[in-house]
Amino acid sequence: MLEIFSKRRLLRLRLSIEGLIVGIFTGIIISAFRFLIDEADIYRPKFFEILKTQDQLSLWLAMIILIIFTACILSTLIKIDKQIAGSGVPQIKGIIQNKLQMFRPLRLVILKFFASTLAISVGMSLGRAGLSVQFGACIGNFFNNLIGRRHQHISNEDTFESKYLLIAGAGAGLAAIFNAPLAGVIFCVEELQKKFSPELLIVSMTAAVSSSAVVEFVFGIKPVFETITPTVSNLPLISTLPTFEMLSTMPPLKLLICLIILGSFVGFLGSFFTKMLIFSLNFYDKIKINGTKKFLIPLILIIPIGLILPEILGCGNILVDKLLSKNFSIELLIILFVSKFIFTMICFGTNAPGGIFLPLLVLGALSGNIFASLGIAAEIFNVEWLAMFIIFAMAAYFAAVVKAPITGSILIMELTGNFYHLLALMIVSHVAFLISDLCGGKPAYSALLERQLKHSITSKNDCKRSSL
Repeated sequence: MLEIFSKRRLLRLRLSIEGLIVGIFTGIIISAFRFLIDEADIYRPKFFEILKTQDQLSLWLAMIILIIFTACILSTLIKIDKQIAGSGVPQIKGIIQNKLQMFRPLRLVILKFFASTLAISVGMSLGRAGLSVQFGACIGNFFNNLIGRRHQHISNEDTFESKYLLIAGAGAGLAAIFNAPLAGVIFCVEELQKKFSPELLIVSMTAAVSSSAVVEFVFGIKPVFETITPTVSNLPLISTLPTFEMLSTMPPLKLLICLIILGSFVGFLGSFFTKMLIFSLNFYDKIKINGTKKFLIPLILIIPIGLILPEILGCGNILVDKLLSKNFSIELLIILFVSKFIFTMICFGTNAPGGIFLPLLVLGALSGNIFASLGIAAEIFNVEWLAMFIIFAMAAYFAAVVKAPITGSILIMELTGNFYHLLALMIVSHVAFLISDLCGGKPAYSALLERQLKHSITSKNDCKRSSL
């Protein structure tokens, strides 16, 4: 017994050191990735503004060449390594469940880093958090291979030591991209492993904290959504957001009713997201357009969208900043929501390297803004509560789609930097989770993994038939 206890203590010490190393390298990669995407978010709108005002032939030619180049690069890189396609989170779940394998993790990181940066920078509506999760998992897996670790069973648990670094790296990637270490740890337990162990907690916490520390060293204490931390005092919505003082002025019963209605509204909207994701992937398979031609479909759409509705291009965190600092008409909000939803499906359906995490939060923010605007128009509550409902709806939409309400609540709590509204976040997330479940909404990453496994089995059977 003493020998087992001593071994577990040494294991935890070793996992802490390894988690620290994985977290540091993950933080470095995510910092570079975040810097490039942030720079693209700055210069992309400026380019389309110049394109709209000057209308020079050389600019149009440059845009067309960039689109064709991006489509060719994406098609070529996916042919080199099919593992770079898609979000990355379903693949990691499949590896943890021993349903998939990861080959050449370092090559996967390099190729997917370049491909996803190019796709998102050009303007495809794809997320960067799922990519970061996969980057971190690859670093953990690479470190396992480097030290020659085998699948060693620990006590009577169902997990293997070799999986801990992969899971911890995945959580470190999420923690780094959002600067939210606690959400990264919760994501490991709630969404990836779905089982708790002290060893997993230790290595996940070490990796998440160290990766977040690296990102803070590079960017400073700076959230993904800039206006969550106010820098000016002349915007009333921003100035009330960090403290959420309106929660204390709203009657408890009225607040509870509003949260239940908001959660139901967002949960209903979120129940369609996963269904449409699967539909879009299947649709591209049915029309049998592959390679460069497939990627040209969303890439060509970027030009008219950039000229008419540039807010829906890219990940969308800039759009959330605008929602938190400006007032939009209900009509424009509905147009933005529908356009962002459809364009996300068109982009993700190509199986391009990119996730759904940030587009999810953007759609949640838009749905919360629509809900709040309708309530304000009906004089049910005050305009000062607008930002509050935007934030709550982000957590609710995440819970409705990913079916991870705790991760969503903790993530939004860390993004706002305020623990005061955690109870309200949990209530609205839980309601959205239940409503989405009642409407037949499936967990997005599990549904995507299930489809990928069926697709791979079908492809193998087709190859066998063709060989016969």
